[in-house]
Amino acid sequence: MTAAQPSTPARRTVLAIGVPIALLAIALGVRSWTNRAVIYLENQDEVGYSVALSVPASGGHVRMAIANANVTLSTSNSSRIAVRGTLRSSFAKPTFSHQVTAAGLTLSAQCRQPIGNCSLNLAITVPTGLPVAVADSFGNLDARGLRGTIALSDDSADLSAASLSGNIRLTDTFGDLTASGLTGTIRLDNNSGNISATGLTGDTRLQDSFGDIVVTGLAAADVVASDQSGDITLRFTKVPSRVEVTDSFGNITLVMPPGHTAYQVDAHTSFGSRIISVPQAQTAPDVITVTDNSGDITIINQGAATPPPEPRCPSC
Repeated sequence: MTAAQPSTPARRTVLAIGVPIALLAIALGVRSWTNRAVIYLENQDEVGYSVALSVPASGGHVRMAIANANVTLSTSNSSRIAVRGTLRSSFAKPTFSHQVTAAGLTLSAQCRQPIGNCSLNLAITVPTGLPVAVADSFGNLDARGLRGTIALSDDSADLSAASLSGNIRLTDTFGDLTASGLTGTIRLDNNSGNISATGLTGDTRLQDSFGDIVVTGLAAADVVASDQSGDITLRFTKVPSRVEVTDSFGNITLVMPPGHTAYQVDAHTSFGSRIISVPQAQTAPDVITVTDNSGDITIINQGAATPPPEPRCPSC
């Protein structure tokens, strides 16, 4: 029988350092193996199926409330609302339900397991030209080619729209809002995400709380934009009659069309600098009003050299 080795300072040091390292290595190994096992099981046990339904667009309008699914929305020559989709998730079959009431069509999709893959995608077509009101919660909403009265909203994901015309209102709460090729009367609202748009033709209203507003290709006679905590950048392709922009904590940049059009400019910032190089005249019919609390103001013509900023002063 071998006698126990005496405890020495060197052995105690080795144990003090070695045991935690060994336990850490074991824990990392178990975690890595567990992650690989979960990923393997997810891929092996994914369950999916397709859904399809068609309902009438009663009352001469389209109203839909959608929960948990990514949606692509477009038009068709049919007089009915058509829904096609693919639902897939790990381990358990996703659930899907729909209900038609006087308030409209309600769609709900749900993955039942807390871990693993979850893919809930719906493609919806609506009759061309009917008023459309669609609200999506916890899924991306992408709309294209709608015409008429259009109200689209998303609660906790991104909203994108292209080639819309008519009376347009797009609203997002906790995601980015992206738009292109909108024509008509336009209103874009966001709370906690960015607004990015290009090719807007028609009177435009822009409102954000905690995100940047960036619009290019803006052709509108009347533009109103406001933000609480983000930058505002508007690039015009047409001389506007009225521009009113307010911000609290962000920079404001207006890039007007090239040329010699004079504007009646009223621009004030409490804590920032100003660069204003567009032609100005007190009797000009086209008016630009800009108010900022804590940010810089820049109003220039496209392609023109940018002059240095005016000295910062609290009374500007």
